[in-house]
Amino acid sequence: MKWLTLLLVLIPLGANASDIDFKLKKIIEIYGLTGFDCNAVQNNNKELIELGEALFESKLLSGGNDTSCSTCHLKELNRVDGLPLSIGVGGSGEGEARLKDGKGIIVPRNSFTFVGRGHKDYKTYFWDGKVEQERGRLVSIIGDDVSKGFDSPLALAAVLPILARDEFLGLLSDSENNEMVSIDDSYHEERYKHASEFLNRKILSSDGKDWEELKTKFVESGIEIEKIQLSDIGNAISSFLINKENCIQNNWSKYIRGDTNALNITQKQGAFLFYGKGRCASCHSGDLLSDFKFHSIATPQGKFGFSVDGQDLGRSEISLKYGDRFKFKTPSLLDVSNTKPYGHNGIFNSLDEVVLFHFNPIPYFKHQDMSNDELYNYGRILASRSELLSYIEIFDEEEFQKLLEFLKTL
Repeated sequence: MKWLTLLLVLIPLGANASDIDFKLKKIIEIYGLTGFDCNAVQNNNKELIELGEALFESKLLSGGNDTSCSTCHLKELNRVDGLPLSIGVGGSGEGEARLKDGKGIIVPRNSFTFVGRGHKDYKTYFWDGKVEQERGRLVSIIGDDVSKGFDSPLALAAVLPILARDEFLGLLSDSENNEMVSIDDSYHEERYKHASEFLNRKILSSDGKDWEELKTKFVESGIEIEKIQLSDIGNAISSFLINKENCIQNNWSKYIRGDTNALNITQKQGAFLFYGKGRCASCHSGDLLSDFKFHSIATPQGKFGFSVDGQDLGRSEISLKYGDRFKFKTPSLLDVSNTKPYGHNGIFNSLDEVVLFHFNPIPYFKHQDMSNDELYNYGRILASRSELLSYIEIFDEEEFQKLLEFLKTL
């Protein structure tokens, strides 16, 4: 490939400031980088921003009135919850406080930030890609016809948690949320229809100051309360996320646009490693730092996956292809240093831990208390590990630390 040939030519160059800037300039040209553009966003309606924020914070959307979007996406934690696996319905408090009473349902996936999620080129959502935009058409588990009512892929992605038993629907525990829970027994389009009808009735029949304020925002946004659809809710929440949570002004983008002082020499050397010997850009490419494809780094499973014996088969659950077992979407690295823990199941507690695991997964197990059965079963997962990772050529601590310093600029 042309870009690879050029990159190999650059490797012997010196390491002083002018040389590293020259090398990075060539890399930026080869990869076609322009920096993250906060104005390049998906279709949205600014008149829905206030309604979207209110819905994002409202527990009205959950079956038991105990969960909102902000439950697992905390503003003070850069819109993650800091937990390996989120605690959904039945829990109380925020962040680690949700672990204390043990009553909340474990959501088998790690929560994600919203930085960059509203960009026009962000077209695949969730760890398993259950929402995608293909050739301008939205594809999801709730059917193509339903998808037509959404303004953007983010709008569609925003409502899928509402249709999930562990995240919003709730348990069959009391009469108040039995109706909402029963939606989970529906299939695709029917589930969407039933959820829309239920939320419509719930909003109309609820009382109290919070409910009245929410109803007022619907009216002010020009949405007829009697005809509320899940797409209205998704379009409103996505408008809020696109305009209030999507943008990031990071130092790497500033550097790409010509500010050579935005990165120090160590960070610049780390950037060169990222695009060179580290092979990171093979998957974490473009200004969104993701190829939006599905790969396996052979992440240890843990015990709370969706499938048999607590496994999480990842993309295979959506594609139904055996070859997609244990593969997950390449996560964007925007704001990565502020959104721990890492991995689809949050099993990596720190940035250095997950980066080292990309280099070599074996040392990770020296520090883990895993049973013989877990280690034995890990062999199947290890076999799925992407061959791209075998080309990584970072072997010493100094280069590793430089790479970490660069990741902090994203």
